[in-house]
This record gives sequence, C-alpha cells and structure tokens, in this order.
Amino acid sequence: MEKTKLVALTFDDGPLPYAEDSTAMRILKTYEKYGQTATFFYVGEKINDASAPEMKFAQSIGCEAGNHTFTHCFLTEKTVEEIKEELCKTAEAEEKVLGTAPKLMRLPYLAANDTVMATVEYPMINCSADSRDWADAPTEEIIQRIMDVEAAGELENAVVLMHEQYATTAAAVEYLLPTLIEKGYRFVTVSELAKQNGVELETHKIYGKIK
Repeated sequence: MEKTKLVALTFDDGPLPYAEDSTAMRILKTYEKYGQTATFFYVGEKINDASAPEMKFAQSIGCEAGNHTFTHCFLTEKTVEEIKEELCKTAEAEEKVLGTAPKLMRLPYLAANDTVMATVEYPMINCSADSRDWADAPTEEIIQRIMDVEAAGELENAVVLMHEQYATTAAAVEYLLPTLIEKGYRFVTVSELAKQNGVELETHKIYGKIK
C-alpha cells in the first residue's frame, strides 16, 4: 500500500465574525467532514467576541492557531519593541479565547530582515506553495495551481499559503480535500507535519517545505 503523503494547508488573515455560511466556516466544515486539520494564522485585532466562535470551532476539530501579528503590518518597518508588541498582543488575545498561546507565526507579506529574524521568538512559517488566492484568482485557478504542484511531485510535505476570507478559496478547499485524499494525501497542521517528519521547529528560523 502506498504511504500517506502529508500536506499542510494554512489560512491567513482571520478570524472572521462568526456565521454558519462564512467562508471560514465553509473551510472548517469541509475539514470536519473529512477528518482533516489545518493551521490558521490569526490577526490579533480581528479577535473579538464576534470571531471567537470560529476560533473555538477550529480548535474543537483539531486545527492549529498561529500568530499573524496584531495589525498585519510590515514588521520590517518596526522597531524591536514594536515587533514584540505586535506578537505579544496577538498571543494574549488568542490565549484568552483558546486557553493556549500560539507556537508558530507567519510574517505578514512574508517580509523579514535581520531585526525581524533576531526579534521574533517563534518559528516563522513561510510557504513552499502559494495558492495566490489573494490576487483575486478564481476558484478554478486556485485548484489548478495546487494540482500543478501535485503533478510536479512538490505537494508532499508542502506548506500551502491560503486565506480564509475568500469564497473562491472555500470552494477550492471543498474540491481539493476529497480529490487529494483520494490521491493518498492527509491534511495536517504545520506542527503535525514537522512532528511526523522528525523536524524540530526552531525560533528565529523561517520554514517553507517541512521535511
């Protein structure tokens, strides 16, 4: 029997105000339906009473919460103290809702410099595949981009960049999960991907593909 191939889809820029039919909940319900998990990198200023139910639902099905700064700013333009505040405020907001602090972070705009690298006390999760859903890509294009990565043999152990606020992304996820599960993939959190591959994620380092 062919071994299971692991892949981590990651979703930025939430959480959203809770609604049964929100794009975030469509994504999460798809993950729940197929018994899979993902990592969501949350923006601290979006965490409030309206969005907390989405975060709790994600946690309840085994998804992972990461830190995406408080204001989604270019950390490369911030001082050491400002960088620390961006991360600390988000960690506190997440811990208040979920009871645990995030262990991973994603750099806004994937932007880093020496100050950022030295200051961020998290493993920084970049990506090895970009869905480009943020560039107004239609659903078919998002799907094709991911399937092209798969066809090239590059999807296994990949960290895929996506966003939770687009209907196009939700529709793509609804197609991709069953299609790729059929091809032998299992969707996991970034931390689980690292664990399964024996990778110890370290602070002050940027990660793309994890193997």
